[in-house]
Amino acid sequence: MSDADDVLRRWNPRGWARLHRSSIPNSGVAVVRVAGVAGSGRTTLAAELSELGGVEYVPEGDAPVVLMVLDASSVLGRTELTELDAAAREAADVVFAITGIDRYPGWRSIRDRDIELLHRHASWLARVVVIPVSAVAAARAREIGGDAGPVLALESGIVGVHEAILAAVATSAQGRATRTAVVARTRSMIVAQIAELSASDGTADLRAERARLAARPVGSEHRRDFHRARVESMQELAVRAREASVELRGMLDDGSADPGDVEILLAAHAQRLREEVAVAVEHRLGIVTQAPIVEPAPVPQMPGRRLDDRLALVLGASVGAGLGRMAATMLGTIPVAVSVLVTIVCGAAAAWWLLRLRRQLAHRELMRRWVVDELTALRADLEAWIRTMAFDAEANLGHDAAVRERARATELRERVATIDDRIRRRTGEQRARIAACERDLAILRHVEPAGDPVRPIG
Repeated sequence: MSDADDVLRRWNPRGWARLHRSSIPNSGVAVVRVAGVAGSGRTTLAAELSELGGVEYVPEGDAPVVLMVLDASSVLGRTELTELDAAAREAADVVFAITGIDRYPGWRSIRDRDIELLHRHASWLARVVVIPVSAVAAARAREIGGDAGPVLALESGIVGVHEAILAAVATSAQGRATRTAVVARTRSMIVAQIAELSASDGTADLRAERARLAARPVGSEHRRDFHRARVESMQELAVRAREASVELRGMLDDGSADPGDVEILLAAHAQRLREEVAVAVEHRLGIVTQAPIVEPAPVPQMPGRRLDDRLALVLGASVGAGLGRMAATMLGTIPVAVSVLVTIVCGAAAAWWLLRLRRQLAHRELMRRWVVDELTALRADLEAWIRTMAFDAEANLGHDAAVRERARATELRERVATIDDRIRRRTGEQRARIAACERDLAILRHVEPAGDPVRPIG
């Protein structure tokens, strides 16, 4: 088997098989397939041609010669071209006949347009022959008979179509035309495959995937806003500290609070603040831990006698003595001893009451300062702890995120490299297939050079 036969067998097995069997059946009658769309007049034309004899016309099946019937009423379209491809796939020659010329005066322009379309679409045809024919006139000529019948038959075009079919059948019987048609058809198949391979992009999906991966940001992982979390936690701590301060100061302003009760309530508020801060840090920073415990300062004790106490005694005694003398005067004539006793008692009582009141006020102010100092110190310690936790969380998360981003970037690079390798393989395979097609086409061109098709219009 030669190289050309191998190409024909691989690309066009049906055509290759046709080259190895006889084009005419054992009966000696040539078979011609009649093709055309409905309404083109193919049945009527085939019936008139059958009257001339020598050829058997069939509507289906493979045949060495195909009669393609065109309609003079309109330019051929996709349906006619599809019918031509199906009928003339393995034919050695195709004879074109355009019918209805007796009913459509503008059939010549239609025929010229059909010839241009056939040359553009069916470039594998060795030649394009479009013969005008009127089946009605042919039938009329057969009915008339005599000397006028053959003349009318010749004018109808039926004789020209019949002679063209007989010539095509005789040529196909020699085998040369069949081989030329098979080679031309195979060549067109190879050219179409090359065009399809060149136009198609088998790597479009891979390139789209690569572009999507390349456009994906590596550092786009969502991170917590640690600054905002820290500020919100500290603001919440400040609100809770102010609430505790207001409650403790209200308790002290009542005047009946015991220092031990104040200390217990302050410890309870401190414990609640630590728990709430720990919950807020866990919720906002993702750190499970406990807030630091700050030992409170001892409850302050009242100092001993001071200058302000002595001043309160003097003022109280003076006020009491004045009140006692006023009382003694209002009582009228009383002994001097009684007047002095009343003055002394009133002065001592007033001095004691004023000193007690002064010490109560001083102790309340001392407790208030102590409460404020303790809450301020607790708030400062908790705020410092929140800053430390935020810094540690940001540092740890930043390190973990950097590790994940490096791993993700490495994975992306590996995936992109894999896609690039697949793209190169597909491109190489496509180029190899195109090169193989071009080698087969070169073999066919060397064995059966392509020539320009003939365009007869008579």
